[in-house]
Amino acid sequence: MTDAETGGDFAGVDAGSASAVLAAVGQLAMASEQASLVRLGLSSGLLAYCTKPVTVTDLATAVNAPPTAVAAVCDALIALGALQREGTEVRLSLAWAPLAQDGLDVMLERNLDGAATRQCMIEEALSEPPTYWELGTVQRRALAESVTLPSTTRFGRLLAYRVVAGIPELDQMMRSGARYLEFGCGVAGGLLGYAHHYRNLHAVGVDIAPDLLEVARARADKLGIGGRVRFVECDARAYTDDKPFDVVFWSQFFFPRDTREATLENAFARLRPGGLLICPVLDGDRELPGAASPAAQQASLDAIICGQSDIPVLSRDDLAKEATAVGFADAREHQGDFATVVIARRAAS
Repeated sequence: MTDAETGGDFAGVDAGSASAVLAAVGQLAMASEQASLVRLGLSSGLLAYCTKPVTVTDLATAVNAPPTAVAAVCDALIALGALQREGTEVRLSLAWAPLAQDGLDVMLERNLDGAATRQCMIEEALSEPPTYWELGTVQRRALAESVTLPSTTRFGRLLAYRVVAGIPELDQMMRSGARYLEFGCGVAGGLLGYAHHYRNLHAVGVDIAPDLLEVARARADKLGIGGRVRFVECDARAYTDDKPFDVVFWSQFFFPRDTREATLENAFARLRPGGLLICPVLDGDRELPGAASPAAQQASLDAIICGQSDIPVLSRDDLAKEATAVGFADAREHQGDFATVVIARRAAS
């Protein structure tokens, strides 16, 4: 049938291109639903029960849910590749077996909770979304937890150790009993992990969010290191101390443009000569705008989230320039297994 025969209703419609767009968006929608599925599996404890073979009936009893619902969730997790069948039982697949490690499940659940909050923020990007500091306690904590380490778990503490061990001069400082200061510590996952491993380390975490600091203090007590760590509710630009620090860690991706220079100046003032500034890099292997790589896609999403709070997403070179502009020297990049950071030094007198 021609356009003329149908009155031209379909003129200009490219069914093939439309089908491709529908398929692409369908994949995105399914990925979002699968993320929710994994969050359910983690938060309910279902995946934790599957570290060993278990029947659906026993799973239903363990998570206190109807067997038919548990069976449907297990089928979806099998389709995802997270579970596998063994006769009448299910268990974690080989690829997902690391979930049995102490703490990886906690880290994944927090990452997914943070992603869910970020999704809500992106959906509000064209209206007047709240800044990070205007978010509710639950959402702000979800974001804070998603960018740090679960240091109350063995897996989280291992990652914290590996971050420091990969930087020999930082490792040596901490072994020798360094004084460590963190600006924008949030729930202090990294700080707590470092202080737990390096028994001579004394640390101070500074943040303006009292709810997050309350979580950090409780976790320090749980780890038995409350006597060597201190948390201060304060603007990082105004924090002072009677003694200099050996290391300042700046969680720079929580600091708006109008606070950055003064925060760096205070970090410089708080360091002893020869001390180190550590700045985590948010965007990883960022590429040119328009690139289709996962890193470039993530950087573009980060820019939306951070832009709502006027926080710049900076390259490694730009971070190094920020530090150099206030007096830091020898700025360089260090790319580890789990984190990329910019390291700079306050020159020795």
